[in-house]
Amino acid sequence: MIFSDSNGNEEQTSATYYQFTEEQLKDYYEPLIRADDPNMRLYDLKQTDNITKLRSPLKNIDEYSLPSVTMKENNQLEIKVLQNQRTIDLNEEMKDYGVTSDTKFIVNIENMNGNNIVLVLEDIEKSGYQNELYYLFINRELSDFTITQLKYGETQEVFNSNELKPFYDLFPGEGDYRSVLDKINILNAKTNKITEIKENDLLSEDGKFVYLNGAVEDLSDGNQQIQTLENYAKGNDIYEEQFDLDFETISKEMDFDTSRILIARTNYFNNDYIILRSLYSGKLIGHSGVTNVIVDVQNKKNPTAYLVDLGIE
Repeated sequence: MIFSDSNGNEEQTSATYYQFTEEQLKDYYEPLIRADDPNMRLYDLKQTDNITKLRSPLKNIDEYSLPSVTMKENNQLEIKVLQNQRTIDLNEEMKDYGVTSDTKFIVNIENMNGNNIVLVLEDIEKSGYQNELYYLFINRELSDFTITQLKYGETQEVFNSNELKPFYDLFPGEGDYRSVLDKINILNAKTNKITEIKENDLLSEDGKFVYLNGAVEDLSDGNQQIQTLENYAKGNDIYEEQFDLDFETISKEMDFDTSRILIARTNYFNNDYIILRSLYSGKLIGHSGVTNVIVDVQNKKNPTAYLVDLGIE
C-alpha cells in the first residue's frame, strides 16, 4: 500500500509518500490479535516504534506516476508528474480570494486517479473552527486547473458553473451520484444538483454510503439502516444494509452491572465494517462498563457483531 501522510504545518512544504506491504501490516497487528486484553495492546502498539515499519518512505515516486508537490517561497506551488511540470503562482491565481504573499498555506493531496489530481490548501491564519479551505483541481497533463472553495451555502453555485465537471471522477461514489469533498453533500453528476446530508446522518469513510442517524451522539437501538448515495439523494426507502442493535443484550453479554446506556456512537463506518462505542452507566454512580461493537456487514443478509473493547473512542 502507498499513501501520503498529511502535512500539519507550513514547514512541511512537500507531499511525502510512504509504503508498506500486506505482510508488514499483518505482522504489526498480530500482537493485537493474540492479546488477552486488546484494549491495552492497541494502546501499546500506538506508543511503540513498530509503527515505523508501516512508514517506509517511497523513494521512486515516478515509478508509480505519483505527483511531486512542493510549496516554494512566495506561494509558488510546484507540481511535477513524470515529464510534466508546472508552477502555479497562488498569489496571482487566488487574488480574488484576498490571497497575498503574506498568506501561508498547508498543502495536502486530497485525491488522485489516472486523469486528475486534487490538492487542499489550508490558510493557516484561519485554521480551526473557521478554517479556510481551497481545492485545487488539476489534470495530470498539468494543462488545466481550477481553484475553488466548497463553502456551505455556496456549493450549488460552484457546480452550476460547470468548472468542476472535468474533475467529477475525483469525487467518491458510483454512477451519477458522488459525495462532495466537503463531506456534507451528494452530487448528481448528470444534473449538477446537490443534496445535503442531514446533520444526524453519517457519510462512510469511502464516501459511498450513508448511515441514517449514524452521526448522533446517542444511537438508538433497534433497526439500523444504510443507503447508497443514489437512494439517499432520491429519498427512496431502499437500503444497502440493515441490522439490529440491542444495547440490553450487549450489556448482558459483557456482564455489565448497569442501569442504562450512557453513550452509544459511531467511531468508524465504511461499507464492510462499523465500529461503535457503547458506555454503560453504573446502578449508583459512574459507569459499569464500556466496549466497542464491531459490526461486520460484508455479508449483507447476515451481519455479524463482535464485542471487543479496543479502546477506540
